[in-house]
Amino acid sequence: MAQPEFYSGKTLYPAIAALIALSALFGLVIMPRLAPAGGELLDEPAPDFTLPVVANGDPGARMKLSEMSDKIVILDFWASWCQPCAMQAPILDRIARRYPDDVVVLGINVDDPPEKAKHYAVQKGLSYPILTDIAGEAQAAYGASSLPTIVLIDKRGRIKTLVRGLVREAALERVLRTVRGSSEQG
Repeated sequence: MAQPEFYSGKTLYPAIAALIALSALFGLVIMPRLAPAGGELLDEPAPDFTLPVVANGDPGARMKLSEMSDKIVILDFWASWCQPCAMQAPILDRIARRYPDDVVVLGINVDDPPEKAKHYAVQKGLSYPILTDIAGEAQAAYGASSLPTIVLIDKRGRIKTLVRGLVREAALERVLRTVRGSSEQG
């Protein structure tokens, strides 16, 4: 008696290969996007750093994160060649201008010479301080392995959100409202 064609090697092996390929694709591409970025850092104390200011601050000044404990801080890890970073910058600038009393936005350039980062900030009309992390220490401490990476730190110095990739303004506003509300209560 002949086997039905479904059980023959001609159709079974390609079907198994396709299933394996789809499983690998799901595991390597889809699953990492579903997992919360920086989950290991959420609600942890924000790693402190001191970085030089290259734009929108005192020339030669250095900013220390821990000195901003009375503010909500948004860190933006970026580079001038990064197109999503270029899209993120005006969103962050609007946020910085909207909440000047209790929110500080810090742009942390991770890949450009200081003069290039300064020129970029001036060209884009950014109002918030631009720092440079030439050694990559802050970038490593926050796991900013892709650009842009946005980190939101509450007034107690704890990481509340860490997002790798472009963040829409409405989503950032929602998180910011939640953190502002909990900062006022706590």
